[in-house]
Amino acid sequence: MTDSAHEDSRRVAIAPRLSTSPRPLTRRELWLLFAAAAALQFVAWAFVLSVLRRIVPLLWESASPDVARYAFIAASIRRGAWPYAQFQFEYPPLTLVPLLIPFHTATVAGYAREFKIEMLAVFTLTALTTTWAAVRLWGTLGRSLAAAVAFAAAVVANGMIGLNRFDGTVALVVALSVLCLAYRRWALAGLMVGLGFSLKLMPIVLLPLVLVLARRWRLVWWATLAAAAGAVIPFLPFVARDPGRFWASLVGGQTARGLQIESVAASPFLLRDVLQPGSVTVVVPPGGSMSILAAGAQVVNTMAPLTVLTLTIVVYLVIWRVRRALRADAEAVPVAVLALMLAAMCGNKVLSPQHMIWVLPVVALALVAKRPAFRVPAAIVLVATILTQLEYPGMYVSMMHLEHTAILVIAARNLLLVGALVAALVVLWRLQRDDQAVAAAPAADTPA
Repeated sequence: MTDSAHEDSRRVAIAPRLSTSPRPLTRRELWLLFAAAAALQFVAWAFVLSVLRRIVPLLWESASPDVARYAFIAASIRRGAWPYAQFQFEYPPLTLVPLLIPFHTATVAGYAREFKIEMLAVFTLTALTTTWAAVRLWGTLGRSLAAAVAFAAAVVANGMIGLNRFDGTVALVVALSVLCLAYRRWALAGLMVGLGFSLKLMPIVLLPLVLVLARRWRLVWWATLAAAAGAVIPFLPFVARDPGRFWASLVGGQTARGLQIESVAASPFLLRDVLQPGSVTVVVPPGGSMSILAAGAQVVNTMAPLTVLTLTIVVYLVIWRVRRALRADAEAVPVAVLALMLAAMCGNKVLSPQHMIWVLPVVALALVAKRPAFRVPAAIVLVATILTQLEYPGMYVSMMHLEHTAILVIAARNLLLVGALVAALVVLWRLQRDDQAVAAAPAADTPA
C-alpha cells in the first residue's frame, strides 16, 4: 500500500472515534466572534493599564530603556543612517518594520506613546489570528470564544511589558504560522517561519515541523523555498551594502552577550549563591541585560547554542515518532509548537521577560483543547508568565543585588518552564498510543 493510500485509510479508520463535525459558523457568528476577540483585548489592556497598575504599582513599567533605544534607531534611519553599517543594531532586519511605524521621533515620549498604540494593534491582530486558528481547529463558537478569552487572560498575565517591546510581532508570526498549519497551507506556513527568523531568529525552530507535517516531497520543497525567501530576502539589502559590518553588528551583538541572569541556565548558579554568598557576580553591560559571572558560567554560556540544538532535537525525535498522529489531529499542533519554543527558550543563554510573549497564542489554543492533557503544559506556562511579571520590573533591582526572594521567584519560574517542556513532551509522546490504535483498526473500517 502506498503512503498516500495508507494515510487515506488512516483517516477513515480514525473517523469513528471523532465526534460529528459541527456545522460551519455563519458569517454573522464569525463577525461577532472576531468582534468579541477584539473587545476582549480592549478589556484586557484596560485592566492592565488601570486596575493592575493600582493594585501592584511595582509592576508598572512606565519608561522602558528599550523604547528609548527604538526611538533612537527610528530617528537615525529617518536621518539617512543605515543600521548595521552606520550604527550598532543587534536585531534581524525585519525588526525595523515595527520600529519605524511610529512617525513621532521628535521626543522619546511621543515615540513611546505611538509605539504602545502600535503594539495594542499588534496584540489585537494576534488575538484575531488565534481565534481564527481556533475556528479552524474546532469549528465551534464556544471553544473559539474560549480561545479568545484565554489569549486575553494570557495578555493580563504578561502585563505591561507587551506594550514596551516589539515581541508582540513575534507572537503574531507564531499565531499566523499555526493558522497556516491548521489550514495545511505548508508554503504559507514556511513563509511565516522564515519571516519569523528575519524578525527574531528563534521561530526558525518551527521549520522542520512544517516539513514533517507537509509530508509529500513537492509540498516540502515549496515550504522550504518559501521559508528561505522569508528568511533571506530581508537580509539582502544590508548584506550587500556592507557585509563585514553587518555580520559584526548582528552576530557580534548576539555572541557578545553573557549568561543572562534570568536564563534557565543561570538559575543553578544563583541558587548556589544563596547557599554560598559571593559565588556570583552580576555584570550590567551598557544597553544589555544583566549577566552573571561565576565558576563554570562561561562554559555554560559558550555551550548555549549546542544546548538549544540538543533540546530541539529531542523534541523533534518525539515529533517524528508521533508524526502520523500529528498529521491526523491538528489539535496537537499547538502543543508541538509550544514544546519547540520552550526548548529554544530554556536552552538559550538569554531569556528576557518579553520572550514569554512569543508563546501566548499557542498557550491560549492549548488551554482550550478538547483533551485535558493538552492543557497541562499551557497552564504551567501561564503560571510561569505571572511569575515573570512579578519578577520584572518589580524585582529587577533585587535581582541585581542577588536578594534571595528575587532569586527564588525567577528560579521557580524557570523550573516551571522546564516542567512545561517535559509535560509537553509527555503529551506528545502519548499520541503514539492513538496512532497505534488507528493502525490496529480492523480492515472493515477501510473502504473496499
